[in-house]
Amino acid sequence: MPDKAAAYMELALWGIKTSGGPASALRQWWVEERRHREDYGLSEVQIETLIEACRVRVDELGPETRHEPKPQPRSSQSRYRQGSLI
Repeated sequence: MPDKAAAYMELALWGIKTSGGPASALRQWWVEERRHREDYGLSEVQIETLIEACRVRVDELGPETRHEPKPQPRSSQSRYRQGSLI
């Protein structure tokens, strides 16, 4: 039976390499996976390997772009209320 830590490493490295971003999603995954890393008994060396893989992938993904909704242009036919609503 393969070592559980080695199997986890193989799967985690594949997941990191194929993550499609944004980088914040990879960071969130890292936080959420902490329990699993502990459950599988990863060594400090294995954890450092995963950290480095995450850093490399975050660099590859580049700066995060936030998709802000674009404001809709105002229609010239719209009527706007002037003054107090009270």
